[in-house]
Amino acid sequence: MAWRPSFGALCMSVLLLALGGCGSAPKATPTKLNISVAVASNANPDTRNRPSPIVVRVYELRAPAGFEAADFFALFDKDREALAADLQARDEFTLQPGETKSIARDAKSESRHIAVFAAFRDLERATWRGTVPLVAGKPNNLRVIVDGRTISVRPAQ
Repeated sequence: MAWRPSFGALCMSVLLLALGGCGSAPKATPTKLNISVAVASNANPDTRNRPSPIVVRVYELRAPAGFEAADFFALFDKDREALAADLQARDEFTLQPGETKSIARDAKSESRHIAVFAAFRDLERATWRGTVPLVAGKPNNLRVIVDGRTISVRPAQ
């Protein structure tokens, strides 16, 4: 007697094949941020060359072009409007000379760059912004340094 699959066995096979295609797609590995912000003891000198507290902002951006094109006051006064198309997240803090701050979290899924901004007293002679691309799906260990009249961001060593 030859073996003949029954209708029930055929339906079960089709159902199992269909369910196999319903498995969820693998989740993307989150992009980790570990950012250390260090303010040097000589940061943000006033007119008497005394170090002063400084406002620092760290942005997660889709793209850096708007940040790089904006002037200081557009970012200082209305950063959310100036960066609206690209802004994913924003941190702001006031730090004293010699102080450090750490940020540890997952980046927003569409973030591709970190941008940093510092509100120096001597704006004309300051380097008040910087950017660095993120490596998606990996830990991004970054170091932000505020030294004298300069802010910089780079991969941590």
